[in-house]
Amino acid sequence: MALKNVIDTELAAHRLTEWLSRKVDGAQDFLVTDLRVPRAGGLSNETVMFSAAWTKDGQRTTRHMVARVQPSSPGVFPQYNLDKEARVLAALAEHSAVPVPQVHFLSDDSSIFGAPFLVMSKVDGRVPADDPPFTAAGWVLEELSPAQRQHMWHNSIDALAAIHAVDWRASGLEFLDAEEHHSGLDACLNFWEHTFEWAAEGEPNPTINAAFAWLRNNKPTDTSPLVLNWGDARVGNILYTNDLTPAAVLDWEMVELASREQDLGWWLFMARYYSEGLGLQMPPGVPDRDETLRYYERITGYTVRDIDYYEAWAGTRLAILMVRAAHMMIEAGLLPPDVPMSQSNPASQSLARLLGLPAPDGATVSFVGNRG
Repeated sequence: MALKNVIDTELAAHRLTEWLSRKVDGAQDFLVTDLRVPRAGGLSNETVMFSAAWTKDGQRTTRHMVARVQPSSPGVFPQYNLDKEARVLAALAEHSAVPVPQVHFLSDDSSIFGAPFLVMSKVDGRVPADDPPFTAAGWVLEELSPAQRQHMWHNSIDALAAIHAVDWRASGLEFLDAEEHHSGLDACLNFWEHTFEWAAEGEPNPTINAAFAWLRNNKPTDTSPLVLNWGDARVGNILYTNDLTPAAVLDWEMVELASREQDLGWWLFMARYYSEGLGLQMPPGVPDRDETLRYYERITGYTVRDIDYYEAWAGTRLAILMVRAAHMMIEAGLLPPDVPMSQSNPASQSLARLLGLPAPDGATVSFVGNRG
């Protein structure tokens, strides 16, 4: 979910009923029910779940669906592009073995949810939550055995490897190979430096500034080939079946073309964030950093390079998102104005330890438990 839910579910259900009735040819008696906004989720696009029923050719049909709604006001990113996400999902559904939801509609009509949205089929499964995090509570910690957690983790890395194996040119995704989509490391560094300037709103941040200096000075010279990158690669963006197979890979707003290591670095840093960063332990059975990398290399035949760099790069990007999230939460009245979250949060503290930087000043504050 977003930081604070602003969707009027009753009004949205009424308007969505009218909108969908015009989209399904020959359908009558259209009705949207059970529209809700799940609490556990990410920091950006809103997720809305609902059921839609209609009659066509004398048959009553019911479908469970999901709407992914762009933020109605400035979000954690300066810009959003649902069209890009929809094109990537459609290409993956047609040309790859990566499990993704089926996209039905993309709309710029803001009268329903207050912002543009896309409508997808709902995929059954369970997602490891991030608020509270799966390392603190929930089904991964409370219901799975260590062997099952290892199995889930390996299945997840299988899905990540499948994304990297996609022939993005043959799949119609060559449009991503452009500076506007920050394809490649140099363009990505530039994009995130501009994003940091926007997110910081003029507030100095010694940790992120030092991290960017380190990243510029230690940039890999042996550039890896560009592959399709999921972007927000973590277990919290996967729906799992009962046998812990990924049923759907979710949340493609950070999709881009980059090295395999860029996605792997994000995966590793997110694991660090949800354990060390929050003062928690990974549940028994979850592979550690070295085992994760060995498993990826074994199933792909690829030798991972410069992973320390890319994990630091991931930490820098997540710390920037935490700066923006802090300002958003203060503006929304979810945190007091003097809270130090923009400087001291689980991402910035973990990043500082990773690079041997001074610890950020102030008490460590997170979005966990503070969203409306």
